[in-house]
Amino acid sequence: MRRALLIIFAIVLAVQGCGGNDKPTMPDGEGIISVVIVDTTGTIPGSTPGVPAIVEGAKVSLQARTHEYVDVTDADVGVADFTWLAAGEYSLFARKELSLGAQKKVFTGFIDVYVPGPETVVDTIFVGIVTVNALMINEIYYCGGDYSKFYFFDQFVELYNSSQDTLYLDGTILTRNYPSNENIEEIDYVRAISAFQFPGTPVTGTQYPIYPGQIVVVAADAVDHSAYANAVDLSGADWEFFNPLGSDYDVPGVPNLISIHPDKTLDYMITLSHDAVVFATGEEFWYESYVNSAGYDRTRIALPLYTVIDGVEYATSLGATKELTARVDAGFAGLGCTKYSMQSTERREIGMDVNNSTFDFRLLPVPTPGWTDLEQ
Repeated sequence: MRRALLIIFAIVLAVQGCGGNDKPTMPDGEGIISVVIVDTTGTIPGSTPGVPAIVEGAKVSLQARTHEYVDVTDADVGVADFTWLAAGEYSLFARKELSLGAQKKVFTGFIDVYVPGPETVVDTIFVGIVTVNALMINEIYYCGGDYSKFYFFDQFVELYNSSQDTLYLDGTILTRNYPSNENIEEIDYVRAISAFQFPGTPVTGTQYPIYPGQIVVVAADAVDHSAYANAVDLSGADWEFFNPLGSDYDVPGVPNLISIHPDKTLDYMITLSHDAVVFATGEEFWYESYVNSAGYDRTRIALPLYTVIDGVEYATSLGATKELTARVDAGFAGLGCTKYSMQSTERREIGMDVNNSTFDFRLLPVPTPGWTDLEQ
């Protein structure tokens, strides 16, 4: 049943997002992918570190890279089979939750597979253990919904507390990533082109709680945008991005995240097709000077990786150039989303974060600020 629902969901998204240039939404071939889920960490009872052990009960997700198709199945005996596949490239992701103490941990791993035609491709997904952050980005809405008015000012970011404890947003930072792939895997920090900070003292502050299971909506502007365009009502947002250095409108009664980038006079705005959002503790950051492509002196913000709580990179296709290090996010959310389609990208399973947004996120036909229809 779940597999059928995912297929139907993919069809709906393709119809809404492709604007008459529909890609195939169903596999139409005789290819087969058979993958074995293996752990070498020695975590499975009775196994030895370095010696492959079958991971039973993992869930495996398949996503086509060359057409619009997703599927998911259980690897009850450590093997997952996907059949009737068209020739093309596929990404497969495996994960299984573990109980190894207070923090949530999962087995996770992924591979890319090419199916050349009507034949069986056998491969192995080696999984490792990932510790899931208690605080995470749950939904990002960025693409806009009204092409006739070029309206995209209803962007928002959702934060979620997946833990059983009350946590605090004091001093934390939300950024728009600096759009460059320069040395991203060789440096121990991320770069931001704009950054907005919650009030309060980073790490130790306790003025701005986020309770267990709570979703917090941070809006570009906390107003009812549907009054102006085919857009989202964000009048109930919990927080608002505000830049006092420009002409940004400050909604009365809504608390602000304030811009900490002295060169930026604009509100928080992320691009409609490819960008990255980073959520950090705010305990350390610095400014870097650089010369942009037009030859002008500019400033960007650097945040050390140890301060990064979560990061999500989104793009329309898997062929996009990575802008965020794989140590923060190894994939892309928002695959298949088109500008002004009013689609949003949200975690596939609330509270599940394996640092690969291709697996972690799914497309929604409409944004859902402040709530989710996913299973708790």
